[in-house]
Amino acid sequence: MKKISFCVLIFVNFLFVSANVSGYRSYKNYKCFNVQGDRLRIERLRHALQESDETLTYADTRDGGEFIVAPHLEDLFNKIVTQENLKTTVVYDDISKIIQSEKSLLRGSKEFSWTAYYDIDDIYKYLTNMSKSYPNLSELIVGGKTYQGRSILGLRINTPSQECTPKPVIFIESGIHAREWIAPATTTYFIKELLTSKDANITALRDQFDWRIFPSVNPDGYHYSYTVDRLWRKTLSRSTNRCFGADPNRNWNYNWGQYSSTHNPCDYQTYAGSRPFSEIETRTLAAYIQSIDNMMAYISFHSYAAMLLLPYSDSTQHVHNYDDLVKVGKSSLDYGYKVNQDKRYQGPGTAAEILYKASGGSMDWVRHALGTPLVFTYELRGNSFHWPPSRIQEQGDEVTQMMLGLVTEANKLGYY
Repeated sequence: MKKISFCVLIFVNFLFVSANVSGYRSYKNYKCFNVQGDRLRIERLRHALQESDETLTYADTRDGGEFIVAPHLEDLFNKIVTQENLKTTVVYDDISKIIQSEKSLLRGSKEFSWTAYYDIDDIYKYLTNMSKSYPNLSELIVGGKTYQGRSILGLRINTPSQECTPKPVIFIESGIHAREWIAPATTTYFIKELLTSKDANITALRDQFDWRIFPSVNPDGYHYSYTVDRLWRKTLSRSTNRCFGADPNRNWNYNWGQYSSTHNPCDYQTYAGSRPFSEIETRTLAAYIQSIDNMMAYISFHSYAAMLLLPYSDSTQHVHNYDDLVKVGKSSLDYGYKVNQDKRYQGPGTAAEILYKASGGSMDWVRHALGTPLVFTYELRGNSFHWPPSRIQEQGDEVTQMMLGLVTEANKLGYY
């Protein structure tokens, strides 16, 4: 029987996404189930649950699915699972305990660390402090604006060089989906490694490129997930009705609105926006990216599927240098696996081949509009958008080695 992966989050009603919500959504007694079975049967389960609650969200992973079910829908869930002959196991008996474990961890000092998750202001303060601590190596950069008026803040790391020609640019986009906390945390860890490591391989990695690194390109959404709803995914822009937010990784102007997206503003997960680049976050970030010359690589960090994805996400047709992307990607994964032999990443391959078809994403737009040769999306590890804060460094070290493996193979293939 074929395994199908869906992560479905069933909510009581839509009113909880009002901007006026006070307090943090607890998800008390929401259970997390792994579900396996025939794709059509799982689709019927999902549709039946949607009929009972319109605020439905789901995500595919490589080797199983997870349903997070509200207490009042558990009987319906169990009934349909039995009818459809689906196999389930409990992953978490109360998802609120996982959320509490992320939020309650004490920070031992005022120093920014990688044993806790931080709100967006703390992340921005860290970027500011690093730019001040290493002024000859780095500077703050603004990649765009948000609906609530924040800057999309990043760090440029570009060490002085004797060369007359500009260095190849490597752009890192992280945290486009608000709830994927391990992505911004890992990205700040990578910044720390580039600026502080004494390892000759890491300093060479830093010095060869002009790095443009953005830990959170959806800071409004990230802050909302940190302060109101841990599982929020979208932006916070207002729609024409009581609903708000759009999926910023379905809003880019490449095959917009075709696969794995909806035109329903009330969809909790994959509303693609009213039009391509309707979101100020994607529109202004795209303009910044277009202003960059000599961009060799564009890298996007997500979670949680342990996969390495290549363009185009909604097609099984391969780009002209697909074989090179596979070679570079395999080298990257091999380097990462040397330091963390916990779980092998699947891929490299297109999302359409190894995950699901998805249109309107940043990676695909960059490849199509700008022709950037090396474009990758890393789906980091975890479960239910959770990674233990005590283990952030583990993925940080893995990603650092992945970047080293990527540029090593890219050099062998003549990309710089």
